Amino acid sequence: MIFRTILAIAIALAAMVSLSRADEDRAGVISQTIDEVIVAGYSALQERAKDQERAISALCSAPSPALLETARAAFNETVRSWSRVEMFRFGPARTDYRFERMFYWPDRKGRGLQQVQAILAEKDETATSLETLQQKSVAVQGLTSLEFALFGTGSEELLEAGGYRCRYADAVAQAIHEVSGEFVSAWQSAGGHAALMRDPGGHNPLYKTEAEVLQALIQAAREQLEIVGDIKIKTAIGETPDDAHPKRAPFWRSGDTIASLRANIAGVQALFTGHLDLLLGDDPASIANGLAFELSQADAALASLEQLNRSWEDLVSDPETHGKLVYALIPLHGAKETVSERYPEALGLVLGFNSLDGD
Repeated sequence: MIFRTILAIAIALAAMVSLSRADEDRAGVISQTIDEVIVAGYSALQERAKDQERAISALCSAPSPALLETARAAFNETVRSWSRVEMFRFGPARTDYRFERMFYWPDRKGRGLQQVQAILAEKDETATSLETLQQKSVAVQGLTSLEFALFGTGSEELLEAGGYRCRYADAVAQAIHEVSGEFVSAWQSAGGHAALMRDPGGHNPLYKTEAEVLQALIQAAREQLEIVGDIKIKTAIGETPDDAHPKRAPFWRSGDTIASLRANIAGVQALFTGHLDLLLGDDPASIANGLAFELSQADAALASLEQLNRSWEDLVSDPETHGKLVYALIPLHGAKETVSERYPEALGLVLGFNSLDGD
């Protein structure tokens, strides 16, 4: 009888130690993920936005084809950096309309574009100052508005000395740099979102357990994969080239559509590889390998199209390349299912409401 009691106590203690280690593992992985994926990603975005601001300022000071090319290249890099952290639509992204101020998309009725075009047509001087620009619609102060200024109809005006279009682009670049800094501060500041995710509990207004933190991260990845496959690609390419609407995809003017999609996928992969995958243990390693394979297949299909150096509209209208885009949807769907079902099951989680499903 005494032996059985001692054995029961030993088993209970072992279970408690195992649970404690699991909690420590989760806490460590969460902290590492925040530092190496989220904060590092936003910090990289801030640096690219700073480079972009400098490049556009230089263009406005002494317009030339070479400096215009440099400014456009800086925009390309900023888009890639943004696309890697685009999935984190919660927390700081939802405060002060930061997400929309950075990336006003989709613009389904073209109202954002109309606002940008009106500003350029009217030469609204209040849009050339950061302070007054930030008081305007979110649609005229982010990446999509800067893309039109740099690549859209009339962009040759950027080569005019003292031209209005360049001064507007300069103000938008400043706004993008500022909001990227807001993201970094909102995550890193004392009591910021990183601190909330690192210290869940009854005192925490957002996260009561590590499980809730992991659910938020996995939910972000699930939604990103759904957006990439079902919204960015599928709605743009249609069933066939004849019913495609390529301009529904983001960044087609700058030629950054494929690069942005690949960065979206890379961001999801970074969240799991060397981070959330560490929580799976040895037995369910096939889950991590399966996700990595599916994401790599989707990326490879897109990479093969990017190497062709053709416009997004051309890729969508060509039956052969359209077929490769259709193919990319298959592994993207598989990756979404893995993230939605297999990861939560393996980690003992239950994903909550999908914000993409509506009310």
